Amino acid sequence: MNKHTCFTAILISTVFPAQIVSAQGVYDIPADEAQLADVRTRIARTAEAMGISIYEYLPVIPDSAFNNLTAGSSAAGAAAVSRPAPLRMPPLTPAPVPTPEQPGQPRLPPGFSLPEPISYWGTAVTVWYALGAQISDNAPWSKTPTFEQISERVAKASISSAFPARKAGQPSLFTDAGFVKELEQVTGSAFVDGNSVRFLIDGGEAFRVKDDLIKNAKKSLLISSWAFYDDITGYETARMLIDKKKQGLEIKIMVDRKVISGHGKKVIKMMEDAGIEVLRYQEAGRSNDYWHVKIIIADDKHAVVGGMNFGDVYSHKDPNNVKWRDTDALYSGPAALATRELFAGLWNEKAGEAGLRTIASRPAQSPAFDGGSARVAVVLQNPPQDSPILISIIKAMYGATRNINIENAYFVALPVVSKAVLDARARGVEVNILTNSKESIDPEGKVIVDAVYKCLVPLTYSGANIYLYNGDTLHSKFMTVDGIFADIGSYNLHPRGERYDTEVNINIMDPVSVAQLDQAFHKDLAGSRLVKSAAELGEKPGWLSTVVSEYFYAQLGRK
Repeated sequence: MNKHTCFTAILISTVFPAQIVSAQGVYDIPADEAQLADVRTRIARTAEAMGISIYEYLPVIPDSAFNNLTAGSSAAGAAAVSRPAPLRMPPLTPAPVPTPEQPGQPRLPPGFSLPEPISYWGTAVTVWYALGAQISDNAPWSKTPTFEQISERVAKASISSAFPARKAGQPSLFTDAGFVKELEQVTGSAFVDGNSVRFLIDGGEAFRVKDDLIKNAKKSLLISSWAFYDDITGYETARMLIDKKKQGLEIKIMVDRKVISGHGKKVIKMMEDAGIEVLRYQEAGRSNDYWHVKIIIADDKHAVVGGMNFGDVYSHKDPNNVKWRDTDALYSGPAALATRELFAGLWNEKAGEAGLRTIASRPAQSPAFDGGSARVAVVLQNPPQDSPILISIIKAMYGATRNINIENAYFVALPVVSKAVLDARARGVEVNILTNSKESIDPEGKVIVDAVYKCLVPLTYSGANIYLYNGDTLHSKFMTVDGIFADIGSYNLHPRGERYDTEVNINIMDPVSVAQLDQAFHKDLAGSRLVKSAAELGEKPGWLSTVVSEYFYAQLGRK
């Protein structure tokens, strides 16, 4: 059977595993005999007045059945009940004293539960659009470029004859103004000077900063996310934004239209009911694509980009949930204005058809900035016809003469990525790659781990250092080169990122701030496992992973 015609049956038979959600109650057993005796007396009097018995005849149960029911309990092995038994009232206790709420953890209103429940409808929507994408992009009439064609296009733009790659030990090409100018030209994104950059390492730090940005905003809050979640983080953020709306701030929210089917229905409705405009983004002519951009712009002065959505796995606000390892970047300066301009262009393109008001691309009065040493370029990638983020990454790798550090959650290398790594190793450049292990990757990503491992094997042979993350899921998406350049944002190095996901990253040139990111990278390496031989990656893939990698390669990766 042709591979492009059999995938529907394969997916339907594999992608909908049953999920069971259970709940249990806890009953306190007090020991106040006087109180218990008083209650029994009242019950007996009431029963006598009503002419009923307080005893119930229980059915005769065979010993074997009774023992099965009580196996593991203190009553196991007791004789079967075959006679009337008095009704035992549970002892009473005073009402428990409520536990004070922890700071930053608001009491969720009725209808919310932790963690956010799995949405079967949301899963069905995801599968439906994955099927649609496979049909539309693999049909004979499709003009969607193949991954080989994407790789050829990116390589042509990235590998320069004017500034050829240098061997290890020579000055980094990032010290050459001509190379940097060429990077700006091929990505279509110019660096702007005078910015300060701070990397937000993990959810606790990132959401303290984000919450402060929201609470202290005076004029505007422009926010984009793949998803808001119906959990502590989503609810708390919604409440803060509603409060700011009441204060008269300009607030705009962009999320993916399809993702709302599975995440954040309640908090999105809360915000809309409070008058906050929410744009459900849908790519024109590409209904199967996803909006994956994560941005916060506060008062046009501060901006945040990175990998985190508004959910507890990212923020770590739910102490009982998993805590993903992620990284955002906070920057202040003219680049924040450039980010507003980008946001406004995307918003205004869709606002009319959504019945929403447009926004100015630049504020009437630019804010005063504190200055800084970082040069920042904001890069938008809208697949499948352009690849400026991937071009940024590949060109930067060809500019390296010392080291390349890559931390990416779902490293499924396209041909051009593998080539860039192999070429860097041939020049003697140190290459370090950190990605998820089979143990650390999120449940939705389990089926792609074999594809990750497979693409890492030739890189291991080249002498690249491959690290597999231990602990909860790694969700970071960044790269540094020669301690000078960094690329960070929402972009995943996997097929979905190139074929279907709209992304925003920033390119940074600043040895001071890049040193902070390199320090975080090496700390993550300390909690990871170095692959010492390709044999460690050569485990036989599972049947589901094989099927998905073969027939749904373009769908590998999410979030």
